[in-house]
Formats: sequence, C-alpha cells, structure tokens
Amino acid sequence: MDFWLELVELYEYKVQDLTEGRVPRGGRRGLAVLRDELLGAPLEPPLLRRLMETDRQYRLHQGNPVQHTRPRPGHGGQSTWTAPPTADSEESRAWEELQLLQWHQRAAAQARDLTLRWQREPEFGHLRVLYTVIENAERLSRPGTQPLAVPPAHDALMDLHDPEVTGRLAQALSALLLTEDGRTRVRAALSAVHAEPFPRHPDEDVLAARIAAAEREHVSHEAREALVRALRAEFPLPRDPRERPAIRAAARHVAQLLDPILDALPKPSLNGAPQGSILLAQHAGSAMRVPDDGAERLTVFLRGGSGARWRGLNIEWQPIGPNWQLQVGSQLTLLRPGLPPHERSQTLKLPDQQFRAFVSGAYMTLVVESHTALELGRRASTARAAALLLNPAQDFAFLRLARAAAQVMRGGPLQLEKLTPDSARKYLDATPDVLLSFARKGVETLVARLTRVGADDAAQAFRRAAQALGLHRVVADRLHAALHIALHDPETMPEGVPVTQVDLAPGGHFTSVVLSDEPLTLHVEGRGVTIRWDYKGELVVMMPGLAPMVLHDLLVARLPGGNLLLVRHGSWLGAALAPDVPVPTLEAAELSTDDIRMN
Repeated sequence: MDFWLELVELYEYKVQDLTEGRVPRGGRRGLAVLRDELLGAPLEPPLLRRLMETDRQYRLHQGNPVQHTRPRPGHGGQSTWTAPPTADSEESRAWEELQLLQWHQRAAAQARDLTLRWQREPEFGHLRVLYTVIENAERLSRPGTQPLAVPPAHDALMDLHDPEVTGRLAQALSALLLTEDGRTRVRAALSAVHAEPFPRHPDEDVLAARIAAAEREHVSHEAREALVRALRAEFPLPRDPRERPAIRAAARHVAQLLDPILDALPKPSLNGAPQGSILLAQHAGSAMRVPDDGAERLTVFLRGGSGARWRGLNIEWQPIGPNWQLQVGSQLTLLRPGLPPHERSQTLKLPDQQFRAFVSGAYMTLVVESHTALELGRRASTARAAALLLNPAQDFAFLRLARAAAQVMRGGPLQLEKLTPDSARKYLDATPDVLLSFARKGVETLVARLTRVGADDAAQAFRRAAQALGLHRVVADRLHAALHIALHDPETMPEGVPVTQVDLAPGGHFTSVVLSDEPLTLHVEGRGVTIRWDYKGELVVMMPGLAPMVLHDLLVARLPGGNLLLVRHGSWLGAALAPDVPVPTLEAAELSTDDIRMN
C-alpha cells in the first residue's frame, strides 16, 4: 500500500508541474508511463479518488475534458435510423451474458443455502453426494481419469462440518453451472452417482489374481494370510452395499433441488435486448428514455455517456484503460470486464441500500439487493447460534463451552471451577428473556473475537475448551461452525409472502412472511403460535402455556426438544423450528466419528 501511495503522490507532483508550465521531472514520456501504470493498479477507494482527481486535471490540461452524456439526435435532417441489433451484435451478446451473470449469482446463493442446510444432517449424505458429483464432473474434463466413489460419512479428510469447506463446495458447483459444458458434466456425474455410488475399482481383477496366486504359494498358513493382508492393503476396502439405498435417495433429492435452479437459466433471445431495456443504448429499439426509479435493475451502455440518476442516487462512470470506474452515491468501485465471468460482479454498500454491479464489455447492470433480506439473514444466523447456547443438554454444555472458548481466545488460563455443571444451575432458574439476552450477548462477544482470530486458530481454541470440559470435539465444531456462519456467511432468507397461516416444517430452515394487520398463526408440531400487534404497537408472540412475549428483532422460544426461532425486520418476519442437537462427551471419544450422530 505504501508503494502505491508514493506513486500516486509522485503522479500528483508531476501533474502539478505540468499544469504550472514546468516540464515534469523525468519528462512527459515518464509521466505517461507512470499514468498508465497507476490506471491499472489495484488501488484502495480513497487512493483511487485522489488518482482520479489528479488525472482529471491532467486530461483537462491535455485538452481532453471529461466526457458528458451525448445528446440524442433529433428527427430533422438526415435520417438517423439504424438497423435493429441481431443476436450476433455486441449489444445482444452483452445482454445475454449479463442475464447469465445475474442468474449465476442467484444460483450461487441457492447452492450456498443448500450446503448450509445439508451441513446440519447427521450423516452429511447430501454433501457427500455433492462432493462426489463436483469431483467427478471435473474429472470428466480430463479423459482417462477414474470416477470417485462416494466417501464414507465423517471422512476425516473432508471436514464437511467446516463451513469454509462447504462454502468452497457451493462455489465449485456454481462455477460448473456457469457454462453449458459444466452443466452437462454435472448432470452426467449426478446420474452416474445415482446409478453406482461405488464404482468398481479398475484393478479389482488384478487384485483377485494376485490373491489367488498367493493362496497357491507353498508357505505356512500364517505367512499366506500375511501376504493376502498385504495385498489387500494396497486397495480400498469394499463398501457396505447397505449404504447404496440412502446414497441413491440423496442423489435423487440433490437432482430434484438442482432442477429448478437449472430451469431458471436464461433462454437465448433471437431479437437481442428487449425494447427500452438499456440506458444510453446505441440502437433506438433497445434504448431506455429515462431510468425507471421503480425498477430493481438498470442496464447501461457505458460508452454512451458518463452519468445518470437512478433511485435518488447519482451514478457516474468513466473508462480507466480496459476497465470502468463506477461511483454510486458515495461508493466507488472498479469494474474489470477482462476477469473470468464469475468474478465480474461487485457489491456496493450504501447506508440504506445495497447494489450489485455486473459488467460485460461496455455494458453494466446494477441490481438492487434487498437490505431487509440481508439484515434478516444476519439475525437468523445469530438466532440459530443463540439457540445452540440455550440447549440445556449436559448442563447447558454449549453455553459453558462458549464461556470457556472466550477465555481461551483471550489468552488467559481456563477457570474450570467457574464452568462446572453446578455453575449451570443459575441458567435453569433464569427467566426466558434474561437467558436469551445472556445467550445473545455471548454470541455477539464470540463473533467479535472471531474477527481477530484465524479460522484454524479459532477451531483449535473451541476444541481445547471442549476437551477441558469433557466434551467431544464435534460439540466444539458445531458451535464454531454456527458462529463462523453468523460472522462470515449469514443465511439467505426467502422472499416474504403475505399470508396469515404457516405450517412450520421441522427441518430447521426459515420461512419468510410479510406481516399485516391480521394475526399470524404458526402451526408448530401440533400447537398454534399466534403473532399479532397489540394496542401499544408491539409485536406479541402468544404460545399455549407461556406468558406473551414481545418480538423486537429476535426471539428464541424454548419448546420440548428444540427452539422456535423468530426474527423480524420491519414487517418482514422469518420463522424456523430448530431441533436440539445431541451433546456427546469424551466418554464417546473411543467411538469413531462415524458413530457420533448430530442432527
């Protein structure tokens, strides 16, 4: 960073010399070389603003003022009619690619949501199928490679409990879905996994022949058995055929969930961009007269002007070499059309809304991302982590583990005398609102500490704390994963629906509702939960056998065997039924990880 700062300051001095009539040190050629280097540099936004202001002075001095929006030609005089763009035109290709990039961004978010949901399964069945499909789809691009068998549950080399690992799986899947060849290979790999989860090893016949030869050797029985064991050790053990039905069922379910994602793929258009769809377009048929402030997206031909106003914000852009500098309100970013397609989007966060910009050549699409959905997703992830801490199993083991992990990450000694099972009695006596407030504060404290610690160091801290408390490491992994998601990868909430009756499924995923003046009834495992506005304008949750509870932004209501999670932002409410997870102790350490069952 200091290197680029010095170069920007040097550029400022040289431009100042030039504008004041002096020959810049190093000559004009040296100034031009320095300018080209800086315009392609990965500068931070504050430094980029300084460069742009200085470069503006340079271009004004060179007689090349900033380009303004060009006026549209009138109808008088010579005809300005141009032929409509064909499917092979630059505009049509850019329009189709921008639609594909937007679909890919939605597909990537849906893939991430699926992996987060599947990570809560006891045997990671869907994740193991997905891992195998991705690996085999990539192997299909390399002829001659052998397909991978579906790995066993809780394979130590896979770390499917780690949210970073599942995040990379979602990214790999979305990258494959971006191309037609990748989508074809994903479908082929998924069909192959369903047909045969455990492909036959190519050297099975060789192994059988070697074993038969070893059994004919004239040696002692013990030596013959040792030789056979040595031969078998070179090959993977055969898998239990009883696993096949469950894996095939998971493969069918993965295919069913991927089908709607693939069906939403944009279809190619014979006529190019729709009429009136592109601001400052070259062709009159696709040109938009003025930006629509009520629309959720805006597509612009960047070479057609230098600025526009949309949704109350000033939007300005200018070319910087092969790239485009974009400013939306107070936020500045650099769009790079030369990057791979899945990297050609940028997020711009403003105080009251958020945009995502996609670029294809000289065309850009700005999409409004719902601030409500983002905030609700953060609260949903916080609620899910707080629900873990409220699990009373093993004397509130998760809550005690959270306190122990905080001590470890602070670098101080573990005060085990304050973390004994007897210390948890006060939690049983606390009222639900006090206990929730304590759990939520614990989540926020740990999330703040995770921002200052690497993921691997944090995982080790949680495992060390769990060992000191006599808990199995899967408990530590579960709590660390929930906090990691709350910090780095909050849940994506589905679009809210205006209804008054909702049946909550026990799977743990959220349902979104747009609240109205009418009461909302949630059907939760045979009981009705009513949510309504009271005379004071507060949102009240009423459950049989419990006192009314006020829902501000987040509420975790204890139920037999689980928790009802409620999150709210304005009139948008999210609800989920999260079951409790088992809390194994170190007494289970002698068991293999395959035997640990987690919901």
